Amino acid sequence: MQLAMDDFRPRHVRLPGNASPAEVCLNQRQSYDVRTSPMPEGILLVRFSVSSGACMQEGPVTDMGAIYAVDTRAWRILAVQQP
Repeated sequence: MQLAMDDFRPRHVRLPGNASPAEVCLNQRQSYDVRTSPMPEGILLVRFSVSSGACMQEGPVTDMGAIYAVDTRAWRILAVQQP
């Protein structure tokens, strides 16, 4: 999961000073729920979605998040699906 999270929301990203409250919220790792599903051959699907009630400053957020396919044997990202 950490490999996918590091790609989805890298720790080193700095937002501009004029970022909106929603942008700040959506850039925080704790704003997301994480679900995983093991697949055959050491593949793990990792899904990130905005937590219920998070980032509501400008109304509900839709179409944020991503699904990652991670090879847990080679420790690499195989695919990313974003809305």
